[in-house]
Amino acid sequence: MEKQNGDMEWQEEGETSEGALGQNRVRKQTAPKSAGGMVEAIHSLKQLLEQDFNKKIESMKAEFQLEFTKLRDHMAEEVARATAQMAQELSQVRDQLTQVCGELEQIRLQLDTLNKTETPRSSVQTYADTARMTPPSISSQSSTTVRSATPEQVFCTVDTSRVPEDHIGDATPTMIRKTVEQEMRQSSDQPHWRCVAVTRDGRNANRLRII
Repeated sequence: MEKQNGDMEWQEEGETSEGALGQNRVRKQTAPKSAGGMVEAIHSLKQLLEQDFNKKIESMKAEFQLEFTKLRDHMAEEVARATAQMAQELSQVRDQLTQVCGELEQIRLQLDTLNKTETPRSSVQTYADTARMTPPSISSQSSTTVRSATPEQVFCTVDTSRVPEDHIGDATPTMIRKTVEQEMRQSSDQPHWRCVAVTRDGRNANRLRII
């Protein structure tokens, strides 16, 4: 019986070792399959991540292009509005300049008309003619003047208020005196003829007295 028991134990041990060897073979066969599945899962996950990343990139590109198009259209509208406003302002300025030029042309024509209607030396000739004329009071009272010990001074009053502005410099007492003396010396036989004085009226600066 002891021998039979020993044979049975050996047999059980043999069976146990064979079972362990079988399990190791199964594990060795399933291990490569499990590793291949992990690689495939990682590869699939990587593909999914890449696809999701590409979708996000495309979405960002589309949004950027849309915003850029909106900004470009807005800038084009602003430029068009500013250009139209500037053109309108330039047109208004052009019209104002045309109006001012027309007014200046009218003023120039009026000045030309005034210059043609008034002779520049008419006032000077009037001074000389007045100085050459003898007042009627002197001829009617010649006998009284001869008898008088202190004869009255002969003078004439000239109004310069209507002298054009371009010749206002010729209407000063000094210039009037010089002109009258030259005219009198040329038109008479008195080469040394001189005015006693040319004075300005204190109450009216346009009235000059030639003595």
